[in-house]
Amino acid sequence: MPATTSPEHDQALGCKAAQKAASQLDIIDVRRAAVEVNLKDDILSMWNPKDGPRKLPTLLLYNEKGLQLFEDITYLEEYYLTNNEIEALTQYSKQIAEMIPSDAMVIELGSGNLRKVCLLLQAFENAGKNIDYYALDLFREELERTLGQVPAFQHVKCHGLWGTYDDGREWLKSPSLASRSKCILSLGSSIGNFDQADAADFLRSFGDILQPSDTMLIGLDGCEDAAKVYHGYNDQEGVTHQ
Repeated sequence: MPATTSPEHDQALGCKAAQKAASQLDIIDVRRAAVEVNLKDDILSMWNPKDGPRKLPTLLLYNEKGLQLFEDITYLEEYYLTNNEIEALTQYSKQIAEMIPSDAMVIELGSGNLRKVCLLLQAFENAGKNIDYYALDLFREELERTLGQVPAFQHVKCHGLWGTYDDGREWLKSPSLASRSKCILSLGSSIGNFDQADAADFLRSFGDILQPSDTMLIGLDGCEDAAKVYHGYNDQEGVTHQ
């Protein structure tokens, strides 16, 4: 297992810089005024489904406290996913950056803590590629906190997209963005939260946004060690159970 990262170790990943003031950050509110997330209806429909198991909306977990807990989880020794992705991006970020053209948009879905993607952003910077990076997340305060820690690059410009996956996808349909090259990032095995049919629908929903030359980079958990997976989600400190 690669060494577990810590907040203090983030500086080595190029993810810590002097905190930027909120006024210096470009955060775009992509929430659609005409569309409101009705959690009550979602809870009722998912708790009493016509078929299949009962569920609760994942959105319930991602208030400010939930986001902080998840960030704490990513630093746990047992939670191997983050360390494995950092290891992969450390090894392959240069090759990934070579595949994405200059002047492209890189959109990260559910960006959270940016210490992983900073490795890729640094690779773009080292290659001298002009890139617009967009971090999509639910909470403006989290975007301000995480984007405020990203170094000031010369070639890479960082922006925040404040909204849900659906909001971000609709924003990407804007005619003014149609000609821009795009790379969609989904790291952290987030797509693993969907069942097979929903995952297929989710990926298909980007079909009318991406051109044949555009890319999606998806991180998936390929671990087949049942004990390792179990402990990854059942840590000794009990953080995951919170």
